[in-house]
Amino acid sequence: MKNFVTIMAALGIMFTSVPVSTAYAADSAQTSVVSEASPATTDIEHLAGQWKYQASDTDLYVSISPTDYGTFDINKDGTYTFTDNNGKKTSGTVKFSIETIGGTPFQCISLYEGQERMFGGYYHSDDPDIIYHGNNHFSRIIRKEASEAKMSDFVGSWKYQESNGNCTVDVSAKDAGNMEINADGTYKFTKNDGVSEKGKVYLGDETIGGTVLTVLRFYNGSDQKFSATYLSERPDELHIGNGGMMRFVKESAAAAKVKGNGDANCDGNTDMSDVVLIMQALSNPNKYGTEGTAAEHITAAGVKNADVDGDGLTVNDALHIQKYLLGELSL
Repeated sequence: MKNFVTIMAALGIMFTSVPVSTAYAADSAQTSVVSEASPATTDIEHLAGQWKYQASDTDLYVSISPTDYGTFDINKDGTYTFTDNNGKKTSGTVKFSIETIGGTPFQCISLYEGQERMFGGYYHSDDPDIIYHGNNHFSRIIRKEASEAKMSDFVGSWKYQESNGNCTVDVSAKDAGNMEINADGTYKFTKNDGVSEKGKVYLGDETIGGTVLTVLRFYNGSDQKFSATYLSERPDELHIGNGGMMRFVKESAAAAKVKGNGDANCDGNTDMSDVVLIMQALSNPNKYGTEGTAAEHITAAGVKNADVDGDGLTVNDALHIQKYLLGELSL
């Protein structure tokens, strides 16, 4: 595991709160810890699987700027194999211990090669897929499936959208700018007024409710401008903040949206009667929705026609049609 030793030695300057007694900074379990963890909350059955060894190559936490340096395969029999980036393999054993610091017990996970401790970290039940080395968060092991997103997945042009009212951006959105993400990890953000800025994108993560979420953080110098969360079930969107009022949408996805002609009541015309039906369908779906009881309820074909912005049937469609009738927008 010599390459692992070299890596950790090079990173040793970062571990200001960890006494580096070996090239691995291995004695992390003897350092002070600022957050609590429940004792005896995991076992080898839970840890078995593939983990990435990551360290930060910047002055930011590893959760913000992780770099992969190898892979740990942890087995149910309590052994492991470490494979570095050059393909060299070493092996050892996984050991568990409980340490009490300031009256609080902590569960420690240690990886040994023979008698030498190669990695030591505290297990936190609220962060089950990540084990940090020490308490400074500059290196860690993380479950492979929890860290599979790549920067290449996000390269391209994205629309920046904000909520067009009191609804969330999912319901009613307006384009407010453009974000270009480059393969080298840089970005250029341009607002609708033409003002632009450039910076660096860091692909990292954040644990919320015990789940590791992929997060893109956009920095202009030392200032973080955006923090956008990626969900695999919505691959064409990056949601900014937790209020649901801003997002990035892939240009290709936005261009592919099918937009209707505004004829909600399917009478061959687009007029104020369509606006009225849209508002009725949204405000009283039991009566005017696609399965509504009213004879003049909106149909599935009407919903498709009424969706003039390709974002689903919303109050924004009714507003768009009104502006179209006033000559302010096109369909």
